[in-house]
Amino acid sequence: MHSLLLALYSYFLHPLLSLLLLIIFVYVVMSWLVVGGVISMRNPTVRQIQSVLDSVMMPLLRPIQRYVPPLGQLDLSVFLLALGILFTRDWLLPTIIGFTRPALHY
Repeated sequence: MHSLLLALYSYFLHPLLSLLLLIIFVYVVMSWLVVGGVISMRNPTVRQIQSVLDSVMMPLLRPIQRYVPPLGQLDLSVFLLALGILFTRDWLLPTIIGFTRPALHY
């Protein structure tokens, strides 16, 4: 059981959560670039990329935004989502998998 959970974490969950962190990073940087006027939403490619990012991020951010309202222009839900993913990926899942390790009896 331990080796199955370890393989599932190593080859599926860890890369998936890392990809989600990368998507969060791109989402934040792109929003900064749009607000700063570096890229324009009039560009169809930018609109398409933003649409894909919104379709991935909004279902994850909405539950957090219900409880944590934005502070002016600062939306803390993205930060809390990233912290939750990092906590789950780097501490929670490895700890749970560690509990399933068979005990060594001498």
